[in-house]
Amino acid sequence: MSRNWLSAVTYGMIAAIIIVLASAFLLASLLRFTSFAEGSGSILPIIISILALFIGGMISGSKMKEKGLVIGALTGLAYSLFSLFFQFLGLDQHPSLNQYLFSIANIAASSLGGVIGVNLFSLKH
Repeated sequence: MSRNWLSAVTYGMIAAIIIVLASAFLLASLLRFTSFAEGSGSILPIIISILALFIGGMISGSKMKEKGLVIGALTGLAYSLFSLFFQFLGLDQHPSLNQYLFSIANIAASSLGGVIGVNLFSLKH
């Protein structure tokens, strides 16, 4: 792996976090200013997170331009560890089995995004 893998993972993580934060702001605005109920969108944050990591994996793969599966998995793993550490240290909650399954889904989505990012944005002739 070349020396720019950390840069690629960082770009993917930043993109995923920006997408999640923008989506959280949008969902909070919907909850505040509309009749959208909190219980009706319980699957929505999961879908948003998986989609954000897919896009983050694509960005990582396009930056790295090789080994998209590995760089996407590293991006998903870094995001999942960040999320688990925040949950444990910041919110004082222990991870559950659902949280671990959610992390595996995030890593899988990011890996798929990395593969697509390498193959979609590479200029091989």
